Amino acid sequence: MYMTELLRNAWMGWQDYTEDGKLVALLLAVLLFLWLTGKGKKQGTLVLYSSLAVFCCILPVPAVFLMLYQTKFYDYEWIWSMVPLTAVIAYGIAVFWAEYCGEYKNGNWGKSVPLTMLLLLTMLLCANPGRMLSDSRETKVEKQQAQEVLQLLLAAVPESGVCLWAPREIMEYARETDAAFRLPYGRNMWDASLNAYAYDIYDEETGLLYQWMTQAEAAEGVNAETESGEKTITVEEAVVYALRAGVDCVLLPDEVAPEVIRRMEAALGVEAQPLKDYYLFACYE
Repeated sequence: MYMTELLRNAWMGWQDYTEDGKLVALLLAVLLFLWLTGKGKKQGTLVLYSSLAVFCCILPVPAVFLMLYQTKFYDYEWIWSMVPLTAVIAYGIAVFWAEYCGEYKNGNWGKSVPLTMLLLLTMLLCANPGRMLSDSRETKVEKQQAQEVLQLLLAAVPESGVCLWAPREIMEYARETDAAFRLPYGRNMWDASLNAYAYDIYDEETGLLYQWMTQAEAAEGVNAETESGEKTITVEEAVVYALRAGVDCVLLPDEVAPEVIRRMEAALGVEAQPLKDYYLFACYE
């Protein structure tokens, strides 16, 4: 069962890794070209190593052993750090271009332009720019909306600043907007890749705070009280954990159930104030 789970994780990791672009396919094409034409002899060690590394990363069984070697702290995608993907693609394209465009080096360079443009277009398409552009637009809209809320909040907070506990889309841009905002946890709470080279972890209470707020974002109301294994926290417990973390300013989405708002007001001892699409609980006054 354990081996089956590892194989499944390797397969799912491969699918996730290739969803964001087709550079791996371009790498395979480059390696195939170098091997079949013998043009990679000048960099034989690089080509041989890259071929073996790609072989180990793609096939599930070798990939599992690499994942075990790097420990469970890292995801499948990290085993690809052993593959010099960019260097090999650049080398292969340079060799290909020199092979098929070299005849024009002393003549009409204009004849090499179509092939050069084709190579550039291939690299661009393999990087999946359509998805990147879509993600960029969504991120920009989300950032603008968050900063509008943060600017409104900033006008009301004291000069000494506040410790803000809010939904992810607000906290993600809080420190970027102004240093007056302190946070009980940062982006590495929801973006695990930021923890790649660090072994420090948040304590259980902080993790439960994040989970509780995630449930609040989903607008599932008072019945969505966070469960972590056998641990369940209520609105009141979430407030206790937040105060221990130094929180003195809370934002909740205005879609949450009225009962949650009432219980939050009672636990914090302050009244909720409407702030755009959120409710503000200011404990710093």
